[in-house]
Amino acid sequence: MADSNYLKLAREARSENNTEDAKLYYGKVREEDPESGEAKFFYAFYTLYESTNGELPKKFINLCSSLSTAIKLIKKSSETKEEQLKTIEDIVDIFVPETWSFNRYMNNKNHEDKVGDSYITVFEASEIAEVSRAGMKALKDLGDQLENLYAGDPKCKQLAVVAWKEYVSLSQKWYAWAVKGDAEIYGEKIKNVDPSYEIPKKAGCISFANKK
Repeated sequence: MADSNYLKLAREARSENNTEDAKLYYGKVREEDPESGEAKFFYAFYTLYESTNGELPKKFINLCSSLSTAIKLIKKSSETKEEQLKTIEDIVDIFVPETWSFNRYMNNKNHEDKVGDSYITVFEASEIAEVSRAGMKALKDLGDQLENLYAGDPKCKQLAVVAWKEYVSLSQKWYAWAVKGDAEIYGEKIKNVDPSYEIPKKAGCISFANKK
């Protein structure tokens, strides 16, 4: 990983929620060190929110696709295990809520403006379904990857559970887009780590309610 002032500046900007500078400095880190998994993920994340609505679905799917490679690069880096896990935790904290938030953004945009009696369609239903499926798969794959990344490490297993819990929650709400049976399978995997966990009830119909 790039050992430079740019990485320090990128992390400082991220901690301050300064998205413009965070994107700028993570871009600099990528130029210096194309193998920086941290920069790969966070640059894709901050680029997403500078996109036009027309670009957003593709950019979100690109963000999902960047996850696995970014995690692998972090694992291969020269940082200590503790440093690696801290970066991975930061990625998990930012990515895990994103599928839900992105779906809400798209649905809300489709109910903002009317022409006559009809709302303006900003995002097609097929686009909403595509990005939601991509996000759910990324959550499941992220948990699976973390489960295997540092065999037996309790911290990494807990991070996997965070991703799986979100996957199961969304699968029970958006079951039309979920892999059949996955909620039960991953619910049991979660219970092996967190015995108090209860699988959320399946929604009566596919749900886009504002509250989970």
